[in-house]
Parts: sequence; C-alpha cells; structure tokens
Amino acid sequence: MSTLLLLKLTLGPIMVLFAHYLQKNYGHGIGGRLIGLPITTGPFILIICLQEGRSFGAHVAHGVLLGQIALSMYCWVYAMASAKFNWWISLIIGTATCLTTGLVTTQFHTSTVQTLTLLMIVWSIAMKWWPPTVALPEKVSPPSWELPARVLVTVLVLFGLSTLAPHLGANVSGAFSTYPVIASVISAFNHRRYGPAATMATLRGLMETLPVTIAFITVLALVL
Repeated sequence: MSTLLLLKLTLGPIMVLFAHYLQKNYGHGIGGRLIGLPITTGPFILIICLQEGRSFGAHVAHGVLLGQIALSMYCWVYAMASAKFNWWISLIIGTATCLTTGLVTTQFHTSTVQTLTLLMIVWSIAMKWWPPTVALPEKVSPPSWELPARVLVTVLVLFGLSTLAPHLGANVSGAFSTYPVIASVISAFNHRRYGPAATMATLRGLMETLPVTIAFITVLALVL
C-alpha cells in the first residue's frame, strides 16, 4: 500500500470522527468549518513533494486548487437540493454536479492565477446565493452504529476511488480526483439523521473556512 493511500485511509476517518465530535458538542457549522481547513490536502502535497520532487508537487497543488471548484459546486448544489429532496437524491445531484464540474475543468490548461480567479468567482456566487435555512436542525440522538458506519463508508469510498482511478482515462480520472469524499459522507449522513438544515449548516461552515485552504494551496502552487 502506498504512503499516499495509507494517508488517505487514515486522515479521512480521523476527520469524520473529529467532525462528528464537534457537531455533537458545538453545532453542525463548527464541524463543517473543520473539514474546510487544509488538514488533509496539506499532508498529501507534502508527501508528494518528498516522494516526487517540488516540481511535481507544484503540479499536484494546482490540481488540488482546481478541485476546490468542484467542491464548492458540490456544497452549493447539495445544499439547494436538500431543501427539496431527501438525502440520496441530493447526493446524486451533488455528485453529478461535482463530477461534471471536475470533468469540464480538467479539459483546459489554466495557470494558477486563472484557476484562483475562477475558483473565487464560483465561491463568491455560491456564498451570495446560498439557500436559506428551511428549519432548525432536528435534535435527535444517532444510534451507536452510525459513527462506525460513517468511518467505514469513508474508507470504502476512498479506497474505491483510489483503486478505480488508475484504470480510467486521464480526464475521467481527473474528475474523480475532485470528488469530496469527506464532505459527501458527512452531508449525506447529517441530512438523513438531522434533516436539511443540519446539512446546510455543515456545508456552509465548510465554505466559510474554504478560503483558508484556497490561500494555503495557492501559496504552495506558486512557491514550489
């Protein structure tokens, strides 16, 4: 097993556990803010730099920055869909939007500045037209099996995407690499358990701290 895959399979579940703890004790928005920080992307880029060199690391950082466009679209569209649909329909809509965005953006060669500009436009539009909360989050206690299920689903999706990607074409593989595994798992489980308001709060929190990750990745892409 490669170091990068091992890191994904380790950090992903840890992020889900931390987000679950923060949401349970401090609210759904706090959990979302955690997963919006560069806690996973930073180590990925660092290990790639150590294994493949700074030049390749800069290329990966640019790709990660491009992937934030698909992430922003996923959060925005899922939040809008959750007001009208149940969790699995919202997940399908959000996933389709994310992968389509990833497929389109990987068709073009853009500079870091161009990618950053497009990303900030998408982020600004999503934040300005974020859907209004439909109701207060439902206060229910999740069953004991739900947290292990969240972790297991996260591991399975991460492992599945990592295994499948090398066998796909470059563009399709690039689109799959933009898929927000942690955000999708947390949003779907929150939607199912606590209702759409909890999902909106979680994804809104993620979007609020996303500029920190954007700034961090941009610096890496420029200085590496």
